[in-house]
Amino acid sequence: MLSRLRHLNVFIKDKNKKGWLKIIKEIIHFSWVKKDIPSDYFRKFLYRNDVSDYTNYLTLKEYYSIINSPKIIVPEAGSILNNKLSFALFAEKNKLPTPKLISYNLTNSFFFNGSFKTIKSSNDLIAFFKDVFKQIDKSKLFLKLFNSLGGKGCILLEKNRLNEQISLHKDDLLNNCYIHQKVVIQHSDISKIYNNSINTIRIDTFIDKQKNIHVLSALMRFGAGNSFVDNASAGGFSIALDLNTNKLKGPCRQDLSKGGKVFFAHPDSNTKLDGYKIPYVTEACKLAKTASKLLPSRLIGWDIAITPRGPLIIEGNQGPSLHLTDVAYGGYCKHPIIQDILKEIKE
Repeated sequence: MLSRLRHLNVFIKDKNKKGWLKIIKEIIHFSWVKKDIPSDYFRKFLYRNDVSDYTNYLTLKEYYSIINSPKIIVPEAGSILNNKLSFALFAEKNKLPTPKLISYNLTNSFFFNGSFKTIKSSNDLIAFFKDVFKQIDKSKLFLKLFNSLGGKGCILLEKNRLNEQISLHKDDLLNNCYIHQKVVIQHSDISKIYNNSINTIRIDTFIDKQKNIHVLSALMRFGAGNSFVDNASAGGFSIALDLNTNKLKGPCRQDLSKGGKVFFAHPDSNTKLDGYKIPYVTEACKLAKTASKLLPSRLIGWDIAITPRGPLIIEGNQGPSLHLTDVAYGGYCKHPIIQDILKEIKE
């Protein structure tokens, strides 16, 4: 909870905040209605003038009651979703469209094409990846830590910079476990907004007690600057995705921890965001529901990329952070299914 109070400097400097008296009244009222300390009042921008229905947002207590409930989450499914190698193999086995797994490493044991090599030096690493690049006839690989969150530790390995990058990342590679995937080709309509990262749609799915699968909501995340990942922790932005129109809706928000900026056009491309139509959204929702059928956990957050041929699952998140979707939706507690979830947990 303390981490949620460390960004008060952004709040204090925010010119769009409500008056102090109103903020104090809302915090007291929020605490009384929710019977909880409103630790996310600032992080979810509830202090801003454009937020009136502040009690419709999840408290930290409500969030944890959902993701820690054995009625909602099956821990064993996490062994598939939370490990990127496990999920890549699971998706391949079940014919879910995901980035192609090319190779992987368990610290200094590197696996490719059914064989493995023990890597002991930079020269060994360079030789291994040169062979991979030659056989797959590609110039780039995307490397992800098995258990990373928020895009941390990702490496975009390039054939023409191999020596330089191995010198930089050798210790990370030999002391950790990575999957090495084919680089995703993004749909041109998405790249027009920002082309340095794969910008993903986050789709929350929920399976009700009758085994019906629902899409709760969706948003889209974009990278910014020179970042090749779209995660909020890397300074990216998120914006609501209207599932009735398949268009981006409202402002694009940066996480408070990264400055809390609000944009109506992407800061790099200057592309207007509100009303921008995203291709293959219906297909992305269908894919998320198809993937949900294969796993017992009832609440999963899916990160889906859009390629020229359609949607591609980047990963699934068990017990997903509902912070971004709560904000994008305008308060998840007004969502009838979220209301049902909270009631079911208390039963």
